[in-house]
Amino acid sequence: MIGPALGAGREAEVFPWEPDAVVKLYRTGFLGYEAEGSALRLLDVHGIAPRLIDVVDVDDRRGLVLERLRGSDMLTMLERRPWRLPFLARRLAAAHLRFNRITAPDSLPDLREVMEARIRRAPLSAELRAFALRELSALPGGDRLTHGDFHPGNILMTGDRDVVIDWAGAARGAPEADHARTLLLLRWADPLPGTSPLARRLIVAGRSIFARAYAYHYRRGGAASPHDLSSWLTVVIAARMSEGIEGEHPKLRALLEAAQRRSLRHHAGTD
Repeated sequence: MIGPALGAGREAEVFPWEPDAVVKLYRTGFLGYEAEGSALRLLDVHGIAPRLIDVVDVDDRRGLVLERLRGSDMLTMLERRPWRLPFLARRLAAAHLRFNRITAPDSLPDLREVMEARIRRAPLSAELRAFALRELSALPGGDRLTHGDFHPGNILMTGDRDVVIDWAGAARGAPEADHARTLLLLRWADPLPGTSPLARRLIVAGRSIFARAYAYHYRRGGAASPHDLSSWLTVVIAARMSEGIEGEHPKLRALLEAAQRRSLRHHAGTD
């Protein structure tokens, strides 16, 4: 028997399992447990992710039994102590750099293939889709570990450890792509459902400052090429459109159209 859910998302629910463990049960039809399991096995010796204890089946649902962590996520810390924004931005960048330097196993999906599939099913005009796919085709591949959804809500601060959770979108690719995805989430993503009114106000007021501080510390780590980052931002914005968050679509579409105009001006100037 498992107790009441501790948390729930689109793909999975988390339940208590043992005194020092939880089970993350994936909803029927979602296969993120494959990538998450591969990433957690890789990270077992690094201490930056929950320890994978077992893989189980409960009521025909695949579950990952994970180390139970006690602490607050960084988003909650930002809400409670907004004056610590510079310090937390530096810690977010440090955690990101730490796993983006790790070579990913071949068992993880290729990030460029994941991005292409998402762009093809995104609600975009044929012209914008073709533009985003051209940008993607010119970008290099990579073999580093990428998270795919790295943001302050997915990092738990547990005393002496910063622990990254929710690895269902883990892939093998270029660090710049993962960095671009995080910048998109920090700058333009709608707050998560259930975010308190106070947190929403803080996000609006401080997101630009936090994103710049995080980007500064990530660049200092030497893991991002400015040229590739600009193109990756275009790609991840287009891919984000496939996630069904309709409230974001107008601003994301405007960002893509602005990127397309810049590209056209650049190519006109080089002819």
